[in-house]
Amino acid sequence: MSEPQSEPQSETIDFGIDLGTTNSAIAVARDDGIHVFKGNEGWDYTPSAVWMPKPGTVQVGLSARNQAGSDPDNAYAEFKQEMGVASALRRFHRGGVSLTPEQLSAEVLKALRRHVADQDEHGFQPAAAVITVPASFTLNQNDATSRAAALAGLGDQCPLLQEPTAAAIAYGVRDASESAHWMVFDLGGGTFDAAVMSKRDGELQLIQHAGDPYLGGKLIDWAVVEDLLAPAVRRDLGLADFHRSNRDWRKNFGLLKKEAENAKIALSRAASTDISVDLHNGRGGTQVFEYTLTRGALEDLALPFYTRAVRLCRDALAESSLRQGDIDRLLLVGGATLAPGLRALLADPVDGLGIRLDHSQDPTTVVARGAAVVARTIRVPRKPAKAAPGSFAVELTCPAQSVDRTGIPVSGRVTSGSKGVDWTRYAVTLTDTDSEPPFHGPRTELSPEGVFYTEVTIATDTRSRFTVRLTDASGTRQRLAGDTFSISYAEVVPGDTVLTGTLGIGKADGTFDPLLRKGAALPSGVTKHYRTTIPLHRDEPDAVIRIPLLEGERRRADLNTRVGLIEIRPRDLRIDLPAQSEVEVTFEMRASNREVLATAYIPLLDQQFEATINRSELVAPGHRELRDRLGELEERVQDLQDRADEEYSERAQAQLADFEEQNTLAQLRREVDAAGVDTGAAVTSDRRIRDLEAQLDDVEQAIEIPGLQRGLWELLSGCEDTIAQIGGGPSDRQQLRNLRDRASALGDGATAADLRRLTKRAGQFQVELLSRTDQWEYVLFEALASMRDRMTSRVRADAAILRGRRAVAAGNREAVATANNELRQLLPPEAADAVERLTGGLD
Repeated sequence: MSEPQSEPQSETIDFGIDLGTTNSAIAVARDDGIHVFKGNEGWDYTPSAVWMPKPGTVQVGLSARNQAGSDPDNAYAEFKQEMGVASALRRFHRGGVSLTPEQLSAEVLKALRRHVADQDEHGFQPAAAVITVPASFTLNQNDATSRAAALAGLGDQCPLLQEPTAAAIAYGVRDASESAHWMVFDLGGGTFDAAVMSKRDGELQLIQHAGDPYLGGKLIDWAVVEDLLAPAVRRDLGLADFHRSNRDWRKNFGLLKKEAENAKIALSRAASTDISVDLHNGRGGTQVFEYTLTRGALEDLALPFYTRAVRLCRDALAESSLRQGDIDRLLLVGGATLAPGLRALLADPVDGLGIRLDHSQDPTTVVARGAAVVARTIRVPRKPAKAAPGSFAVELTCPAQSVDRTGIPVSGRVTSGSKGVDWTRYAVTLTDTDSEPPFHGPRTELSPEGVFYTEVTIATDTRSRFTVRLTDASGTRQRLAGDTFSISYAEVVPGDTVLTGTLGIGKADGTFDPLLRKGAALPSGVTKHYRTTIPLHRDEPDAVIRIPLLEGERRRADLNTRVGLIEIRPRDLRIDLPAQSEVEVTFEMRASNREVLATAYIPLLDQQFEATINRSELVAPGHRELRDRLGELEERVQDLQDRADEEYSERAQAQLADFEEQNTLAQLRREVDAAGVDTGAAVTSDRRIRDLEAQLDDVEQAIEIPGLQRGLWELLSGCEDTIAQIGGGPSDRQQLRNLRDRASALGDGATAADLRRLTKRAGQFQVELLSRTDQWEYVLFEALASMRDRMTSRVRADAAILRGRRAVAAGNREAVATANNELRQLLPPEAADAVERLTGGLD
């Protein structure tokens, strides 16, 4: 029996899917509105869980979610966060197979397609759909979602839509205001997105985003289990070794996790709820465990997670240069936003956001509804019609939906099955005879290439269907393939897709250099010039230049996510490549599926090295590695606390106090402990550790600031002394005043980077002053002697330094200058450049 197909008459995709961590939903956009398809249980959503009770049998939905607790070796849920992680296999023992998160997600997508077929009178399944992803998803995770769609039969070019945009579209369809600023607060089962959206003239645009792909309701569930339920089990059932990291208790912890989730949902409506579950007692039997969970206890545990989400909202506002008062509404999305405690916090103007809450849409289906609205704007990809000999075909370009009624652009190109056609003898006319009143466009002549441009008017209450009439110079109508199309009116349409994570490369010095920055409209591309740090000789096959392709916002390259790699090896070169050769690195990114192409072009060789992003490289770190990194992190926190106190750095002390207030390390320890039995916890731990390392980098810079400030003012005082010594003129004193003014302007808000830049400029000024004194050669000698370890011959360097020391002691300036020239000759090119910068090009 062949698989049901999608409706053949549909010109647009129409179907939208919210592929969620906990639950998934599918909706369709029709002329009469948005419809959500129900799952097997009669709910508007389907639990994102997969159960394989025997070989060849796969069940998706509520039954699978229930089995995830009682049958953890054959049922799995909450695998969305592991999308794109190559090592995240889930073993189905009864089925005898292992599935990746992409394959598990594909099973969920297949189930959603079947729900459509079950409820459609013709039994049609969608052959394409717009699938939503968290805005905080990385390239690896987006690509894994596309692979899951292809495995589920939804095509290999499935459009991806950011969840906050989908939710805002769904809210915006019912909003009559012409312009507004909204913030989407999307707290789902496993991910969080905060997005600032702007609606103007019917177009909805994402302005700024902040998010965390590993912050969601499931962390609250686990906090309930580990902080409340597990200690009670250890006490009541006498199980001293009852810990999540102990594999012997996987089934019990799965059952408690399910009960915690159910209790959390119940507490959105009640002040307390009773938990009762049969747990294995470790002696071959079961024992009833009972616990009463109160809303207050739940809210205490959830508060750190809520607080982190609020902080991310404030970050998004700050980066968009908006204040809380500039936002008209806070749109609540995701099942976790049903919690009364969260809503109360968000409404609080001091501890929360103080923005008017809007929860008029069902938070569990709003994303799928918005995705369906967007799907209505995307035409189904079709091959252009081919013209038979003696006939014609047209390929059209026009929007599927428009917020305007008039002046909607339509362009096209007419082709023929015959050669040598004089297109200037032909014209087209567009008509819609079914509209009231009927639309008849002007006669538009074709260009010599067979191209035309015109405009149409559409109706607001129905889809407008147009016919393209092709006539020759005598007015005779010609047979034309592909001559019909439709456009519908919409209250709101999505604006440009934007990049929500910066893309760049890792440089040889360990820093991250951004190329495509967060917030750039897609599609987009950029080229930047670099230079190689080492030579490549064809007789040295093991040499390599690596260009890591990274995604993230951190200054340190290793704290960002590696999404690919370009390698340049000697065997690929026609000639040897010297060091300091120019390399042009180009990033290009498409809009619909976030496909990225990266290239490195070397002008000297006229060769280009291409690398499509390798998104399957991501591997979850091992438990031991995570424990070691956590230990190093805890030691670093203590060290920074001691240094901040020693330096009296109020900024660093405040940052560390904030770090402690968030209770971040305690949450991280819990995740690291669980990483031994849970790949998802390992992925989360890895992300958390990198985030915290970046925060501590900021603390470290704050600690350096007092010392940098002292050094800068001492340097400026030294410049003043040198000016007095050499009898400097008015221009010298004016330059010193400018430097002092800039130092004063930095004030208490100075960053370490600001201070280093100004210190470098002051140092160059001092060098310029010193070069006019008879002390210059002595200063230069000390600088060169400090580079001894970088010189090409340490034996010759030591001899020159010894001669220089003797010349300094004797006060022989000419001999010191001779030693300086010898030392300069021993420096590698990059170090020699540094000396030239130090001397300002003098000597």
